[in-house]
Amino acid sequence: MKNLTKLMIAILALVALETSCSHGFIKEDGLLYKFHMENKDSVQPQIGDLVEFSYSFRTKDSVISENQIEDIIIESIYLGDVYAALRKLHLGDSATFIMNGDTFYHYFMDEPFPSDKSELYFDAKLIKITPKEEFEKQQAEKMKQYESFMEELKNLEESMINDYITNNKVKVKPCESGLYFMKSFSGKGKPILIGSKVSVNLTGKLLNGTIFSSSLDSGVPFEITVGNSQIILGLKEALLLMKEGDKATVLIPSKLAYGKNGNRIIQPYTPLIFDLEIVSVE
Repeated sequence: MKNLTKLMIAILALVALETSCSHGFIKEDGLLYKFHMENKDSVQPQIGDLVEFSYSFRTKDSVISENQIEDIIIESIYLGDVYAALRKLHLGDSATFIMNGDTFYHYFMDEPFPSDKSELYFDAKLIKITPKEEFEKQQAEKMKQYESFMEELKNLEESMINDYITNNKVKVKPCESGLYFMKSFSGKGKPILIGSKVSVNLTGKLLNGTIFSSSLDSGVPFEITVGNSQIILGLKEALLLMKEGDKATVLIPSKLAYGKNGNRIIQPYTPLIFDLEIVSVE
């Protein structure tokens, strides 16, 4: 009896949504919608097209979010979702769609709908449509440009290293790996081995002298366990050539640093300089 009561309440809530909120709205394909501007002779987006649209998500009383974005039209994730709504629009159209907020937030936001009411209003204006074929052509051209840029960076690295060696009168030969190891002071402490816990003053620089990381900023040496994945290969190799008390500068080619991917600070194919001082070895 209790389950039947819950079912009746759910049915009445759905009826209330359709009757109280759908005045002037069309019910079709799992959507409740109303056009504010409709250009029936204009094009509509298809699966795979890139669309630019402005939108507002809101309850009846307040705006949740609004923006102007681009997105690719895909098959609907569920009946009457945002992609179904966008496919209803012609270029230049604006409309309001009423959706179930709990369902939308479940599939698209993976969090509870931030309202005690079920209605989610989706106001949308379709600004631009880039057909799938044209979009894919643009993406292929961008990829071609990216690959060309990456090749330039790769080719530039060797000349950058050679210029640094010449300008700084580096006399040492590179290790077999390509690492340049330049010791400036020899200590008398324990050698560094795989598994050693090392306290090290470390300053990382680009070849133009720009510092991107330094323990000197805080005055606290970095703590490194040699052999684990917390350091790049070039630093691991350099540390294994050192002992407690040593000071050295190392030039690390990108293949021993962040390689072709780089990171949020370091560009792809960027060689690095590290100034190292081994404070202690355990």
